Amino acid sequence: MKKSNLDERQEQILLRIEHNGFWLAFWLLIIAMVVQNIASGSDFRLFAGECAILLIISLYVAIECIRNGIWDRKLKPKASNNLLASALAGLGVGVVTSLALMKNFPDKPLGLVAAGVFAGVFTFVLCMIALTVSMRFYRKRNEKMEEEPEDNEDIILNDK
Repeated sequence: MKKSNLDERQEQILLRIEHNGFWLAFWLLIIAMVVQNIASGSDFRLFAGECAILLIISLYVAIECIRNGIWDRKLKPKASNNLLASALAGLGVGVVTSLALMKNFPDKPLGLVAAGVFAGVFTFVLCMIALTVSMRFYRKRNEKMEEEPEDNEDIILNDK
C-alpha cells in the first residue's frame, strides 16, 4: 500500500470533499436525466448512458454499504421509512412521466394523468420491494457482523 502524504486531518477533509463531490455528481446526474426526459418527450435513447452510469453507481454504493453493515447515517431500516421513500420515488416518477409525455400528447390530459399514476404506482411497488429485500440483506449481514469477533480480539485470544 502506498504511503499517504496527508496527515489525519487532511485525510478527513479529503474524505469529506470526495463525499460531497460524489453526492453532487449523483444528484446532478438525476436532474440532468429528468430534464432530458421532459425535453425529449420520453425518448429514452437520448439519456440511456446516464441511466446506465446512475444504475452502476447506485448498485455499487448499495452493495458496499450492505456488505459493510451500513444502512444510512440518519434513517433506521424500518418499513415506515421504506414506505415513505417509495412513495416519494413513485410521486416523482409519476410527475416526471406526465410532464415528459405532455410534449407528445398535449390534448390528452386524462391519458397523461393515467400514465403518470401507472408509472408512479409501478415505481412505488418496485422501490418498496427493492428496499424491503435490501433491508433483509442488511439485517442478516449486520447480525453476522455482530457475531464475528473483531480482528484485534482474535489476535489477543490467540496470543494467550
